[in-house]
Amino acid sequence: MKVSLVVGTRPQIIKSQPLIKKLLSNNVNVNIIHTGQHYDFQMSKSFFSEMKINDPDINLGIKSDTSLKQLAMIISKLEKPLKKFNPDYVIVPGDTRSALGAALAASRLGLKLVHMEAGARSNDIELEEEINRRIIDQSSSILFAPTKNCYDNLKRESVLGSVFFTGDTMYDVFLDFTKKLNIKKSNKSNSVLITIHRRNNIENYSQIKKIIQLVNQISKLGNKVTFPIHPHTKKQIKTFGLSLTKINTTKPVKYSQMLKMLSNSNLLITDSGGLQKEAYWLNTPCITLRKSTEWVETLREGQNILLDKITKSSLTTIKKVLSKKHPLKKSIEFGRGDASKKMVSILFRNL
Repeated sequence: MKVSLVVGTRPQIIKSQPLIKKLLSNNVNVNIIHTGQHYDFQMSKSFFSEMKINDPDINLGIKSDTSLKQLAMIISKLEKPLKKFNPDYVIVPGDTRSALGAALAASRLGLKLVHMEAGARSNDIELEEEINRRIIDQSSSILFAPTKNCYDNLKRESVLGSVFFTGDTMYDVFLDFTKKLNIKKSNKSNSVLITIHRRNNIENYSQIKKIIQLVNQISKLGNKVTFPIHPHTKKQIKTFGLSLTKINTTKPVKYSQMLKMLSNSNLLITDSGGLQKEAYWLNTPCITLRKSTEWVETLREGQNILLDKITKSSLTTIKKVLSKKHPLKKSIEFGRGDASKKMVSILFRNL
């Protein structure tokens, strides 16, 4: 069996890791293509190293540009390597521009498309990722649903491909790393972790200003706020002339560092899909700066709260979250840590 796996961002590298390892252990010929979508390719390489994955076989060298130009370049530059390798499957993880470009290229070339993390739905048409994943799902031959809710979404939409509930490969990675690093939840912290990168939060002056003001208020309450800042977020904040002097900013951190920071935090404020899940698994309360989430499982029991518009009452909401005790619980919403094993078995059966 020959497989081409297309990635372009750090989260895609992370969620692909257990599947790559499982494919290689089953003597599958795996061809990894990195589009270069991410701002800093060297930073992405450090994630390959941390995940113990070989460097990509091909880097398309796609640079930052408008969304349309970047998508067009991804589709165009994928044609030659996909034709040359002629894989049995083209696998795309997630919902990025790279995933959409790979899905469209594979479809035009008549190659079988496999979508990891299929069926996630926020039902927010303003999010690029929501449109991406819906198109990818409708183009896929095989769809791997990470949760029962995702599986139900796909069945309800009557997608044309074959749908399988496998569990989430990100949960596979999470269990592996927390065990190796002996990461356990701390309940004695006054740390608050914040990450923001979505366009509707960082490219809107009023919104990003309110977010920074809210974070400053949280800091004044005696909390230590840490902000690993995405390069594009940093650029936008600088463009708007906003100050981060009262917030402890850091460069983007490795996956293992992020898990440690998250486990030692009393609260996560984010607009990231992946971090919502990791906070849920670590039992860290989460405030999501969006009006909806594709991971509805995390909203149960109030562990994740949606905060779309920041108002005078937002700080009160956060105070309540910080003061509330969150009892430790086990969940199998995202599988049992064997998603990659199930995926490889399905791929062999459907050759």
